[in-house]
Amino acid sequence: MTNPADDNVTPLPVTQRNLGPDRVLLVPTSKCCHFMTGYLVDEKLAEVTCKACGEKLNPMWVLQQLCHAESRWHELHARYQDELQRLRERQRTKCEHCGGMTRISGR
Repeated sequence: MTNPADDNVTPLPVTQRNLGPDRVLLVPTSKCCHFMTGYLVDEKLAEVTCKACGEKLNPMWVLQQLCHAESRWHELHARYQDELQRLRERQRTKCEHCGGMTRISGR
């Protein structure tokens, strides 16, 4: 007995990858996460080396990683300052028990 849903299936012109006898796709990866461990910079040779594994890194990639980290830090700092300002301006809060507004103590 055939399934009626099989009649609505359209085969796509896709070729299957030959993954070898183990059916495993190997993706080249590095030994470590270079941006987490720090860098050794040789200014004279203009080379950057990973502190953890000793692998030579592309200086432009390292610069890009540092710029992204700095941008994330600035965004986090700005959000933190906004939250501090919001908390400074807040003087009253709703009571959990009676539902009325009450002053915030501790100023």
